[in-house]
Amino acid sequence: MAGDRTEKPTPKKLQDARKKGQVARSKDLAVAAATIAATIALAQSGGRLVNGLAADLASALAHVGDAPMRTVTGGDLQGIVVTSLATMISLVAPVALATMVVGVGVHGLQGGWNFSVEPLQFRWNRLNPAENVKRFALINSGVDTLKTLVAAAVIAYVSWRLIEDLFESGVRMAWLSPFGAASLGWDYGQSLLWRVGLALGALALADYGLQIYRLRSSLRMTKQEIRDEGKQNEGNAEVKGKIRRIQREFSRRRMIQDVARATVVITNPTHYAIALEYRRGEMAAPIVLAKGQDHLAARIREAAREHGVPLVENKPLAQTLYRSAEIGEAIPADLFGAVAEVLAQLVRLRQITL
Repeated sequence: MAGDRTEKPTPKKLQDARKKGQVARSKDLAVAAATIAATIALAQSGGRLVNGLAADLASALAHVGDAPMRTVTGGDLQGIVVTSLATMISLVAPVALATMVVGVGVHGLQGGWNFSVEPLQFRWNRLNPAENVKRFALINSGVDTLKTLVAAAVIAYVSWRLIEDLFESGVRMAWLSPFGAASLGWDYGQSLLWRVGLALGALALADYGLQIYRLRSSLRMTKQEIRDEGKQNEGNAEVKGKIRRIQREFSRRRMIQDVARATVVITNPTHYAIALEYRRGEMAAPIVLAKGQDHLAARIREAAREHGVPLVENKPLAQTLYRSAEIGEAIPADLFGAVAEVLAQLVRLRQITL
């Protein structure tokens, strides 16, 4: 029951919800960010358009009443249309681009770029009228209605304060030049956009917090679910640990088997054992086939005796090889000389042939 879900969702619960596409998002936040981005873009390019429109208006008014000099042709109309479209595109393109990029970016930043096919999958309960009524009631809850009313009231308030100032300046604008009237009107329009954008931003941040609260509330868990998840995690950890142990043991067995083709095993004599392979003309340097410490070193020595691989006691060399050489790789260059001396001694004793 919902009343039993008193526990906060665990990280695993949140991660599973995210995989299903359940993330906290506020559409209002993306709209507010896009509005502010459009305002900034208009501030950068709008002045040029306003001046251009004012110049066109002044030119048109200057020729009011003039007799037509010639008949207007289709080419003239086409030129006017092309010029007007170019002017509009030069204004709309940067504003639309800024709005789209910021809107999509903010939408993605809220919950990350998460794509899930889970919400697209068909479920029979979506055809259940009772479920649909519940979903409709949730979407149109009192909180959402109150949120909409508050947003409308705030936007109306900030807009009306500016419109009052504009009405007071209406008479003064009538006596201004086209350039002056256009500039004043643009200032008021830009101020209105800024106020609306900032108001939307503040409301959207509050809405985003509400969406996070709603999501976490819907994902709350019962105490039994917490216990079940803990047992499942413990079981998974135990299985993973067992797999890692099996992998390590398999790797050790394969390493011990490789001792059979070693040229020499250098020992500490009891704490370390390193099996090296070297074939003159085939290898540029000796290769480490196996290395181990304590119990594993004993297994390497035992395998060497079983396959007739010479054992050479050299404490400093064994310790250095164990620390600096990796299995399957050539020994470090600074150890070539020391290992070469060991191999040369074995050749002189006719224990190996290279």
